[in-house]
Amino acid sequence: MTPTQDRPALDRLLSPRSIAMVGASNSPTRIGGTVFGNLLRNFPGEVYPVHPKDEVVQGRTAYRSVRDVPEAVDMAVIAVPAPAVVDVVAECAALGVGGATVITSGFAEAGPEGRALQDRLTAVARETGIRVIGPNCIGYMNTHGGVMANFMLTPDQPMPEAGPVALVSQSGGFGSYITNKAVLAGLRLGWFVSTGNEADVNVAAVLRHLVERPEVGVLLSFVETLRDPEVFVDTARRAAELDKPLVLLKAGRSEEAARAAMSHTASIVGSAQVLDAVCRQYGVFVASTMEELLDLGTIFQDGRRAGGDRVIVMTSSGGAGVLLADEAGQAGLSVPELPQDEQAALAADMPMPFYGSTANPVDTTAQTTAMPDAYRKVLNKVAASPSADMLTAVTWAGPGPANDAIVEMYQTTTKPVAILSTAWSPQFQQAGVPTFTDPCRAMVALAALARQSDRGPLPPDPAAFAADAGRVRRVRELIAEAGTETTLLESTGKRILAMYGIPVTREEMVTGEDAAVEAAERIGGPVAIKVMSYQLPHKSDAGAIRLGLRGPDAVRAGYRDMLDEVARRAPGAAVEGVLVQQMAPARLELTCGVQRDPVFGPMVAIGLGGVLVEVLSEAVLLRPPFDVDTARAALGRLLGGRLLTGRRGLAEEEQRAAAEIMTGLATLALELGEIAEIDVNPLRVADGALLAADALIVVNHD
Repeated sequence: MTPTQDRPALDRLLSPRSIAMVGASNSPTRIGGTVFGNLLRNFPGEVYPVHPKDEVVQGRTAYRSVRDVPEAVDMAVIAVPAPAVVDVVAECAALGVGGATVITSGFAEAGPEGRALQDRLTAVARETGIRVIGPNCIGYMNTHGGVMANFMLTPDQPMPEAGPVALVSQSGGFGSYITNKAVLAGLRLGWFVSTGNEADVNVAAVLRHLVERPEVGVLLSFVETLRDPEVFVDTARRAAELDKPLVLLKAGRSEEAARAAMSHTASIVGSAQVLDAVCRQYGVFVASTMEELLDLGTIFQDGRRAGGDRVIVMTSSGGAGVLLADEAGQAGLSVPELPQDEQAALAADMPMPFYGSTANPVDTTAQTTAMPDAYRKVLNKVAASPSADMLTAVTWAGPGPANDAIVEMYQTTTKPVAILSTAWSPQFQQAGVPTFTDPCRAMVALAALARQSDRGPLPPDPAAFAADAGRVRRVRELIAEAGTETTLLESTGKRILAMYGIPVTREEMVTGEDAAVEAAERIGGPVAIKVMSYQLPHKSDAGAIRLGLRGPDAVRAGYRDMLDEVARRAPGAAVEGVLVQQMAPARLELTCGVQRDPVFGPMVAIGLGGVLVEVLSEAVLLRPPFDVDTARAALGRLLGGRLLTGRRGLAEEEQRAAAEIMTGLATLALELGEIAEIDVNPLRVADGALLAADALIVVNHD
């Protein structure tokens, strides 16, 4: 067989044309026996067992080492003791093997010695270019290529039906659990990949590879941490471009769970709120439970899309119809009353006397259900209704004319369908009919499909961002004026903000009482005065601020009193000067800022400001870069949308001003990686404008 070293490394690893297994066994009770038996099941290429003693393994000629295998195989499965793994992988790399699936455990999850072994494995992968899945993984399954390089199933168990759903899991054991549950639920899994400790290949890399595969239409993932966030974001963007739903189930959301994740895979775990925000921004669905992960896979796998959010509910039980309609509303779907002509057409096919409803929910009662022809006609008219974009129907599991009619309807309509059944039905699964056993789960799934069908434009590509070199230089000159100080003066911070188009209050820095009076006269109206000191980032704590001063006498008195109080309360604070600032009017205060997440980097937050920021803790997050429209949409999520629609909410021009401030901070954070934190609070809102009345910028000099 001709070597295939010209193929991309991940393609050779995950879609191999030839395989060697180091540690193959004749024993069906050993992992090496189970995995090798699985490899032999349906793989169309050559499979070579490697065993130091046995001449034949499960009917195949065995080889003493990888170097004795007669070709440079695409992929090697490795199931040998941990101390031998690194040398085997290095040998594979030297022989031109494309990739290795390391099932062996005893690496980073096992303590310092295992950590050192894993570091050596990572070094081999990076130095040689061989791609490695694992260690400490359960392997993978590619049913489209006939590859069963795993031990989640035994060779006597049936292989899942090849389909459009791909599942990528960091955890092998729980990934196997999800896979088995998915098959029971009727998901057509074409791919399952467990990444284990991720010494080389991680979840993001596998998702990025699979999103390009033509046979993959839905991507499901279970992760404990996300390495390579840029690859994940790129995958999400690509999935959106290709209209392939990406669903994420994240473990380690709480502090306790994060500690468990650390002990399990030696992972770092970022903020759950940040992950949720990034996923929302890039169109990734975040499942809160394993069942929701599978439900979304179920509704997405047939590739159907909805023309809107209107759903018709058809039931023979009035109570079930009311419950479904209620869950639809909770999920953000609409259940419109059908027009009179459609109701009349439905009523014509129902028996008399009729005690149900044709309005929506359409309650056929048991009378219609007991009459197969009538039920079929009503069901097909409901599916064809121009007044709805999706359909859900209630049925009982088991064979019968009603379920035959449901299968027929599903196969003749292009609309999304979610069937509420008392149990999973083999008949529905064989026909691909999306089936749910709970009203809430059915409607949450349809709502997710409606969102997938009505996606907005993609966020800007982070790779396309270009910094303004001249502006960066000017900002760094200002930062340099602070020397080794990590918190900039408010006056310096506002000068930096102004460079990014963020409106700031009129103000002047002074060093004397007379100069303060003169500055106040130039600024006009009531003013605030603030002590500028690197030791007083939070001025009110030391009495370093006076507000609403009007006229020379008030400014003089306030100036003296403020400096006296600071001298008493913070005697070690060095005063750099006093900032004289306009008192900006406000009917509302916001806060906007930047924090750097350990996984995803800079995140821009906006929320209610002033005294409400800690009381309500209401904020939304975006990852730079993003545009003004994305920022405005984020504003719409504050206070359940009331910040934009309420009587005292943001006016149109104020919304745009807030969005432009958010994009300005995003650009600042991207251009200057040394800026660790920005806090603009408050942003005072009045008369169509926003003004930054205070600013705190923290820099990292490392």
